[in-house]
Amino acid sequence: MDLAAATTTIDLAKHPEATAAVLQGLVDEVAIRNLAALYAMAVDDHDIERVVDCFAADGAFTRAGSTVRGRPDLRAFFVKMMDRYVTTLHTPHSHVIAMSGGDSATGLTTGHAELSFQGTLMMAAYRYDDAYSRVGGRWVFQTRALKFMYVVPFQDMPSAFAGRMRIRWPEVPYAEADFPESLPTWTSYR
Repeated sequence: MDLAAATTTIDLAKHPEATAAVLQGLVDEVAIRNLAALYAMAVDDHDIERVVDCFAADGAFTRAGSTVRGRPDLRAFFVKMMDRYVTTLHTPHSHVIAMSGGDSATGLTTGHAELSFQGTLMMAAYRYDDAYSRVGGRWVFQTRALKFMYVVPFQDMPSAFAGRMRIRWPEVPYAEADFPESLPTWTSYR
């Protein structure tokens, strides 16, 4: 995410001709934030039609290094995920959006989730790296890539949080978290 693109402002008093463009950008950002919130609720509600409708016809979702592309394959993937989890609660937190101009934008959404999986309450912290497209006047996900800071059984949080092996699905070998240790800034700050 480009910090400058996401945090730059314009003085409308000095540039009144930019008012319409700035207003449109704000309207677009609200629509994109609504998309992310509606997606989270649709996943939790097992509303497969709404989940699939959040993506462009050729949209893609990436999780654990595997990408699913196109609405028919997205439908099959999300049905499998909905069958896998009894109950979920996804809570988006911060959402930074950079408008790319016209009908495209990128974004980063952070959040937490509680997941009931094989009789175990799982806690997760996640990030979505998104690319958005405006299609037919509506914003949709062009790509959505899920990365985990952790996904851990609730009772293991005290011991798991400080280590790198924070991907701990039941009955599967532990794996390293997707971030923050993999980020270039994790070691370059010194």
